[in-house]
Amino acid sequence: MAIYADRFWEIDCLRGLAVLLMLFYHYLYDLDFFKLVDVQIRSGFILYAGRFSALLFILISGVALSISHSRALNKESAGNISENFSKYLKRGIKLYLMGLLLTGITWIFLPEEYIVFGILHFFGVSAILVYPFLRYGKENLFFSLFFGLIGLHIKNITFGFSSLLWLGFTPENFSTLDYFPVFPWFGVLLAGVFLGNFLYSGGKRQFELPYTEKNPLIRLFSRTGQHSLLIYFIHQPLFLGLLFLSGLLNLNML
Repeated sequence: MAIYADRFWEIDCLRGLAVLLMLFYHYLYDLDFFKLVDVQIRSGFILYAGRFSALLFILISGVALSISHSRALNKESAGNISENFSKYLKRGIKLYLMGLLLTGITWIFLPEEYIVFGILHFFGVSAILVYPFLRYGKENLFFSLFFGLIGLHIKNITFGFSSLLWLGFTPENFSTLDYFPVFPWFGVLLAGVFLGNFLYSGGKRQFELPYTEKNPLIRLFSRTGQHSLLIYFIHQPLFLGLLFLSGLLNLNML
C-alpha cells in the first residue's frame, strides 16, 4: 500500500505478516458481527491482533515511502529525471477512490456503520500529505509524536460537527466499521519514514539479516505481502461468499 521501487524481502515479509493478522481479525470480526460466534472481538488478544496489523501496515508504508524517496534523490544526483509530486498525487487519488468504493458498498449493505474514512481513505490522503515530510530526517520523529499525541488526546472527545472527521474530530454517536483518521495514524506513518531513513539510508539496507529470502516460510510471507492491496480489497467479499456457501449466513442477516 505504498510507493516503492526494488523490493526488500524483509519489508514484504512484515507486510505479509500484517496481511495474515488482518485476515485472522476480520474473519473473526465477521463471525461476531453476524452473531454466528461470540468471540469478544472488541477486547483481548483478537482486538490487539487487529490493531497491530493496521499499525504494521502503516509503519511499513512509511518505511517504503522513505526508501522510494531516497532512491529518487539518488537518481536525481546522478542526472536522471527528478522525483515530482504527481507520483504521490496519482497514488493518493487511486487509493482514496478505492476507499470511496468501499464506502459505497458498506453504505448499501451496512448503512448504520458504513465506512467513512477507513484505512484506504487514510492511505490515499497520507500518500499526498507525506510529500513535504520526506525531505526531513530526524525531525520526523518529532512530527510523529506531534500527530500521535494530539490524536490520543482527541480520541475520546466528541464534537458538534463532522467536517473534520477525517482528521480525528469525531461527532457524537459516530459509528463505523473502519476508521483511521490523520490524528494519530499519520504519526505512525511518519515514524515509518523516520525508520526508513535510519535503517535504509540512501535506499540501501544498513544492517545484516540472519535469514535469507530463500526460506520457504519467508517466501510465503513475502509473496503475500507483495499482493497486500489486492488481498485487502477482495478478502471481505470472499469471506462473506464462504459464509453464504457454508449456509451460516443468508441475505436476511445483512
